[in-house]
Amino acid sequence: MTARELCASGNNELLKGSVHATASVVAAVMAAYNIAAWWYRRDRHLRINGVLYTLAFAWEVKQTLHHLTACEGSDVSPDVSKPAA
Repeated sequence: MTARELCASGNNELLKGSVHATASVVAAVMAAYNIAAWWYRRDRHLRINGVLYTLAFAWEVKQTLHHLTACEGSDVSPDVSKPAA
């Protein structure tokens, strides 16, 4: 599989959705950490990081849903009726 095939719309949507879901979990943890740290220390950079990671989380959730919605319209199971080439 080439990068062009992977990135093409409609190909490997479950894989791409999984990558975005993982990124959303990481962004959520980072947002939670920075918001909690800002709550106690009130440093400006923690507030900015909290906002940015929250926005990143929202973006990744949107992208995850986009890829999973694309999976609903397609058959993600392999076609066993065709012989492997």
